[in-house]
Amino acid sequence: MENIESVNAFFARVLNAGDLASLGALARPDVLVPESQSGVEGLVRHLSALRSTFSDPEYRVVDTIADGEKVAVRFSAKATHSGKYMGIPATGRRLKLWGVMIFRFDGGSIAEFWSLVDAQSVLEQLRSPG
Repeated sequence: MENIESVNAFFARVLNAGDLASLGALARPDVLVPESQSGVEGLVRHLSALRSTFSDPEYRVVDTIADGEKVAVRFSAKATHSGKYMGIPATGRRLKLWGVMIFRFDGGSIAEFWSLVDAQSVLEQLRSPG
């Protein structure tokens, strides 16, 4: 249950409120982030870049599955396309997206963070007329 509470705090404080400094209390200093540079600072840079590309995010946890040290979350989100994404300049459009995040905990802290977003649906929204 504690791990689920930490994931909910991650969504509320880090993803929605943009309080990237709170990652220090939620994640291990050496947190593994496979698609980015690992460590808390690497995760902060990764999430900062994400926020500059997709601003004003509204993340919502749809499903949560916990098994031992792992927590998987299916989420939906809305965000404004405010920076270049896959070669497409900022459009200012409000987008809907969904994805999955998997967290592995060690001693109550996030030890690994995996994230997969449906990039295809984001590109379809950006390429569709108005």
